[in-house]
Amino acid sequence: MKCSYGFAILAMAVIATSFLSVNNITPAFAQQGGQHRYSTAGVFAPDSDLKAIGTIANVQYEEGNPAWVLSGLWKLGVHLPSSEDPSSTAKANFVASFMMVGTDGTAMHSHRIYDFEMSDWSIDGETKTFGGTGTVTLRDGPKTDVPMSITIKNNGIMMIDIDSSVVDHFGSDPIYGPVMRMFDNTAGKVMQGSTGMEPDGLARSSVSYHPGATGYLVYPETASGQLPAVVMIHEWWGLNQNIKNMAEVLAKEGYVVLAVDLYGGQVATESGQAGSLASSVRNNPGLAIDNLQAAVKYLSSLDNVDSSRIASLGWCFGGGWSLQLALNTESPMAATVIYYGSLVTDEGELSKISWPVLGIFGSTDQSIPVETVRQFESALSANNITKEIYIYEGVGHAFANPSGDNYAPEETEDAWQKTLAFLDKHTGQ
Repeated sequence: MKCSYGFAILAMAVIATSFLSVNNITPAFAQQGGQHRYSTAGVFAPDSDLKAIGTIANVQYEEGNPAWVLSGLWKLGVHLPSSEDPSSTAKANFVASFMMVGTDGTAMHSHRIYDFEMSDWSIDGETKTFGGTGTVTLRDGPKTDVPMSITIKNNGIMMIDIDSSVVDHFGSDPIYGPVMRMFDNTAGKVMQGSTGMEPDGLARSSVSYHPGATGYLVYPETASGQLPAVVMIHEWWGLNQNIKNMAEVLAKEGYVVLAVDLYGGQVATESGQAGSLASSVRNNPGLAIDNLQAAVKYLSSLDNVDSSRIASLGWCFGGGWSLQLALNTESPMAATVIYYGSLVTDEGELSKISWPVLGIFGSTDQSIPVETVRQFESALSANNITKEIYIYEGVGHAFANPSGDNYAPEETEDAWQKTLAFLDKHTGQ
């Protein structure tokens, strides 16, 4: 089953705070299990000289009056030839995903920009401009080869200038957004963030919780007392920066989060490799269960964790293992969250669960069909297991994936809010 991470999934400004660790970004900022038309793969490639991310915060005018509000996310990765390697190929990748809504609150819709091909660039002091073409999604479908330029000014603002003669939907003025984090080797320095950026109050560390497995632990460093905790399980790409970002998003809600590693440190960058790694885990389920059980034990051992309030959460491949942890845990969990993961429908097997279960699915998902979801729900009911099962109409597998063809932003935001409410309720937040 092809899976993809499903999550830069909060309302726009909230998600942006999850992406603030650019200097730790791994080469794999991809996810889509073969669906790459809006791929972030390569945005932060190993040879990138400039890596920047931020939000889109823009008001579009019509006839001199505010008409549209734009809000979303963007990411930029650039490699330029150097004096040490003048023959290397210049390249840039830029992706953006944003919503538009009229100033009267109507006509909300979304757009994406991807497949950016750089043709020219200029660097003038603190202003960097990268020109080329890209694909823009519109009501009638994607418009390819649209001329545009991406400009970073004073390390603090980003501008997208789209050729209005080709696509006039965004008016003649650029789309603006702040730079939240940037690594800039072209200037010979690392930018920790735009001016005035305050620390986010999270403690982060890599921890060895199981032989051969190093997880990512994050929690609110100023919180007092014992907190609820979550074992977060990656999708089939592995423990990449995307998963770490989501761990930080959840930690900001007051949780101690351990993002586990089922791949022994490997992170896939293309679907064939991801499929091979996922199959290896599925063929050795005992090793994966030991890994996840060790994660629960590790969290239980921490002074700032209430061991009676530990939940699990996973997407796709990780969603299936979130359920497997529930079926093989050595002590009761507080809650289990499954985003379109492989299901078990046997009533006898599911009788091992005695705590609440949240399931998030799409009605057109061919990997996890609705019939299977209903069988799962029925088996939970037969065991009197507290449950919340949501099947979002008209969306498919990995609909919470902002880089995939199935991405559904409204359903994604709603699902995340349901997830937070569910965890808060059943972990005693």
